Amino acid sequence: MPANEISMESRLSLIPATVEKLRSDSELRARLEGRELEFYVAVSEALANAVTHGNRNDPSKKIYVRYSCESHDELSILVRDEGGGFNPANVPLPEDIAEDRNLGI
Repeated sequence: MPANEISMESRLSLIPATVEKLRSDSELRARLEGRELEFYVAVSEALANAVTHGNRNDPSKKIYVRYSCESHDELSILVRDEGGGFNPANVPLPEDIAEDRNLGI
């Protein structure tokens, strides 16, 4: 299946609707059977990180979600923002990494 892409404004309030828009794709939904909660948590956290850390809550910037259903029931999802980026080597791991608020790390 070729890759599909949707976008959203950088507003946290749009995350649930964006996840539902993704789930409206019948082929993607078929890949999620039995893993809907994991999908919802992973995509919601990735979108929240893109809004908050990538685009710094700037609603004039967009978040892009590119997804494709691969062979063997695999699903590929890429979340991209319009932020300035960072060097991952310069980001220290938090000491409280096991806490719920650190799901995106």
